[in-house]
Amino acid sequence: MLRAQNDGEGEFSRFTGYSIDKQPRIPIFLWSLMLGAGLLFGDGIITPAISVLSAVEGLGVATPALNRAVIPVTVLLLTALFAVQLRAPAGLGRVFGPILVVWFLVLAILGAFQIAHHTRDSAGIQSTPRSYISQYA
Repeated sequence: MLRAQNDGEGEFSRFTGYSIDKQPRIPIFLWSLMLGAGLLFGDGIITPAISVLSAVEGLGVATPALNRAVIPVTVLLLTALFAVQLRAPAGLGRVFGPILVVWFLVLAILGAFQIAHHTRDSAGIQSTPRSYISQYA
């Protein structure tokens, strides 16, 4: 069931394509498909826009001189991202996969360093038995 596809588009698109081909007579089924499609497409557009905009706004906070460039840079990045994704979604995954691995490794290393650095200063962490902590590490 989870492997159902409509030309590589995934499960929901498969069921939507099937229902359009067969022209269902059940209005609630058609309305639920239209609602699901609208939510799927809306989420696919708004989530990257919010993520990119918040990241670029962070540059504006770090360097106030870049405040005027936040919107144009965001539009440029989103246009490039959607253009590349439209042509080669698998290639986009191959590019961003290693970047995400490096990103999460950096976060893990920096987090471990901060925990080790602040363990000496924190009475709460020092009072916790090490055997208890190692069970959840």
